[in-house]
Amino acid sequence: MSIVRKITLGYVILIFIPVVVFGYYYYSQIYGNLTNQFVQSRQKILEQAHANMKMDLTRIDSIQRMLQYNPYVTDYLNGVYESDSHSIYAYNRYISPVITQSLFINPEIESFRIYKTKQRVLPITDRFLDMSSLDPRGQEAARTLKPGQGIWMLTDPGAAAPSLMFYQNIYNSDFTEKIGLLELRVGSSLIGKLYEAAGGRDNWQAFLLPEQGVPPAEGAPAGIDKATWKLLGSKDARPYFINNKTIVNQLYIEELDVRVVVTGKVDDVFRTIKRKEIILVFTIIALLAVLSFVYYALASTITKRILLLARHMRNLDDDNMKQFISKHDKPNRLDEIGFLTSTYNSMIRRMDELINNVHRSELRNKEAAYKVLQAQIKPHFLYNTLETIRMLAESNNDKEVADISFWFGKLMRYSLSSEGDRTVLAREIETVVFYLNIHKMRLQHRLTYEIDVAMDAEQLDCPRFMLQPLVENSIVHGASAILRPVHIKLQVRETGDEIRISITDNGTGIQEDKLLAIRSRLARGGDNRAAAENGGGVGLFNVSERIKSFFGGSSQLVIDSEQDRGTCLSIIISKEGTGPT
Repeated sequence: MSIVRKITLGYVILIFIPVVVFGYYYYSQIYGNLTNQFVQSRQKILEQAHANMKMDLTRIDSIQRMLQYNPYVTDYLNGVYESDSHSIYAYNRYISPVITQSLFINPEIESFRIYKTKQRVLPITDRFLDMSSLDPRGQEAARTLKPGQGIWMLTDPGAAAPSLMFYQNIYNSDFTEKIGLLELRVGSSLIGKLYEAAGGRDNWQAFLLPEQGVPPAEGAPAGIDKATWKLLGSKDARPYFINNKTIVNQLYIEELDVRVVVTGKVDDVFRTIKRKEIILVFTIIALLAVLSFVYYALASTITKRILLLARHMRNLDDDNMKQFISKHDKPNRLDEIGFLTSTYNSMIRRMDELINNVHRSELRNKEAAYKVLQAQIKPHFLYNTLETIRMLAESNNDKEVADISFWFGKLMRYSLSSEGDRTVLAREIETVVFYLNIHKMRLQHRLTYEIDVAMDAEQLDCPRFMLQPLVENSIVHGASAILRPVHIKLQVRETGDEIRISITDNGTGIQEDKLLAIRSRLARGGDNRAAAENGGGVGLFNVSERIKSFFGGSSQLVIDSEQDRGTCLSIIISKEGTGPT
């Protein structure tokens, strides 16, 4: 019998079948019942949390009734007061205390506004606003309101704990005309309170879902498998169920037209009943200990050779290519391990040959690189030539030629210097100034620029040529593409969390579809050849990748542009990763 068959047969007969049968029976009879009882108790907790939330919502929306039956509020919104002074007096004397008391009683309210329908009513601070200033979502909600009824809405259904908005109309004293719309914004603390009361803490999580269906699988919260997520989106209206060891309790909240879902793991339930697990744990441990000892005695004769081979593999490196030789693996022993050992020795011989070939290839590459360096033109000749041109231009009183020779010489020294790929931000800005001066000499009044640095640029290390491609982008697609004057601004700002370097121009901007494509490539990363094949952006792509590699963390290149209005290229350097790699 082969080694694999011996190991498989021994494991199945001596360990797998007894442990699985015993564990499954015991678990099914005991812990299944306990889990169901636990889920039912959590459902009652969820229902109680919902009842508490309904009380909170009723307490908050009762503000509308208090305002509706307050004659000063209805008179104010109805335009009874003839002058601004009377309106202000009524607001300060009678209405403002009511609003202040409502906010004090309901600390969850973050915003309190009344949108008036009549133009002659005086708007005061941010409490009484014109109906025209209501956002589109609020206007849509106002159109669906029925007399005497309010509506609760989630401001951001996708948030972990969204805020709430409440809308309800205010009528005149005869209830014949709408004179205002009450808007209350309630912070996320109310939903957070619901999650807390429903048990959404520790290893349990709570979230909201629509009444029917769920978002795509990519939007599933962490820890929820696809099968459970699919069940949540089905038409199965069970208030609780267990799937793949995931406990789910859910309850429909009619006021918000959403479901609150609380999920947890069955294993977390077991942690609360440790005393009942002791018998099972000790029984399984004892059974596994006995069976493992028997299995070890059976398998040790087989695994000894494998362990020796594994030990030899761990000690293998470039300087130790010694083949494995064991007294248990003689040439005439042709079982599975013997075949593995023979193949392993052949692999070592081949690796030794390949390593020697690699070393020889490296030597040849170094020699070729040395010859290439020898063949390069000495940059000093170029520097001296440019300096000669500059001196000759100054002697001829040709200041423009002298300046452009000086700036170009500085750029060439910076480009051809062998100081590596690292510099400081101050040198980068200085190089950009030289570059802008050359183009300003060419474009004259069509190009102006501004440098605004609000930090010590000498203290920030950065990769070389990080800014020049961005400035070049602003000139090529900005100043050089149009006839009107273009202004380029380089601004550096430092906050507690990040350093932001912005290069802004008022040029032609970027078309929306091209801007989306460039942003997608920058976020995706990868091979910059794809950027060249799909519409350019190679320079921006290279700068983005160098920023991410050099600064690490969440550092990135951000592009904002509007066609015919200009472009802003922002380098955001996160201080959590400013240690360059």
